[in-house]
Amino acid sequence: MSPEQRTLDPAERHELLAALDRLEERLETAPAGLHATGGAADADALEASNLPPEAVLLWKKYDGVELMSGEACVFPLGELADATARAQDEGLLRPGDIVIGERGRLLYALPEDPWAEGASVVSITEENERSPEASSVMRLLLGLLGEVAVLYDDHGEFHDALIDEWGDLEPATHRKLLRRRLDFDPIAPGPRLQLARLLLGSGEQRAAFKEVEKVLHYAPEFAAAHFVRGQALRGLGKLEQARRAFARGAEHAYDPVNAADYEAWAALAAVEAHAASGDEADSAHAASHAAGVLRRRPDYAQNQLLGAQARLQQRDNDVAAELLALGLAVAPRNLELLQLRRELEDVEY
Repeated sequence: MSPEQRTLDPAERHELLAALDRLEERLETAPAGLHATGGAADADALEASNLPPEAVLLWKKYDGVELMSGEACVFPLGELADATARAQDEGLLRPGDIVIGERGRLLYALPEDPWAEGASVVSITEENERSPEASSVMRLLLGLLGEVAVLYDDHGEFHDALIDEWGDLEPATHRKLLRRRLDFDPIAPGPRLQLARLLLGSGEQRAAFKEVEKVLHYAPEFAAAHFVRGQALRGLGKLEQARRAFARGAEHAYDPVNAADYEAWAALAAVEAHAASGDEADSAHAASHAAGVLRRRPDYAQNQLLGAQARLQQRDNDVAAELLALGLAVAPRNLELLQLRRELEDVEY
């Protein structure tokens, strides 16, 4: 009996095979020259591998897939161990991760516990930022092929109209790419969170909130999603709910730097709530969160000061003001932060 038949229930197996059939169809109709596939992986090597059963189905069909002329790929079976070892040496993995592919400098990995991660495939950046990317390897590839259809014409030529004068994707293009990813994998938390961030950036807080609620339904421990939820709620003026969302982000953050930053936002939301209501409970929350930040990063206020000074030199006053507000939420009596805030207010005046 094959590995996938031992553990996959019939409904799950049927869904995965349907996605695999759809992937085969999309590969056959994709623009020539933009993709390449390997034949089936060696059956004995596949049997001996530690791949989860849902992933086995893909390598049983394709021993490696390249898309966008190699920009994105899923590695052949024989390369997985070396790729995993390299990433492990770089400190990018958690126990049980298996690196299966990459997109530029972004790694794709299968986590040990997809239920805890919120997805069967996670992405990992060079900065060790981790995101639940896809519900299966097949749907990851389908989503990337969907992007190919947006970015390239039938002859494999890139659509220049999709980028701005600086060579970056137009915001509308970015949204379209994420929507296409979600067409093929509606429960993929990472792409949906990126969409929520885009909506936040354009001032669409309610729409962002709705998207991030969907993310957290499937990935309730996704720290970055709790943070974005907090940002959306803060933008809607719901400061106490925002504080709790930021605090949840800090609770679930794997990296202590992110945890400290999220808790600083919780402190800031509490400070803002106290300023609006005068409720001493908000002041107590602010002090508690500030103490949590300083336990993780005793140098937090100084780092905010240096960051704000650098932003002021670049005339980026809005970001400087935000950095100062976070620093003062954590260290409200810091004289250097207070002085720089006065200088910034004079500049703005």
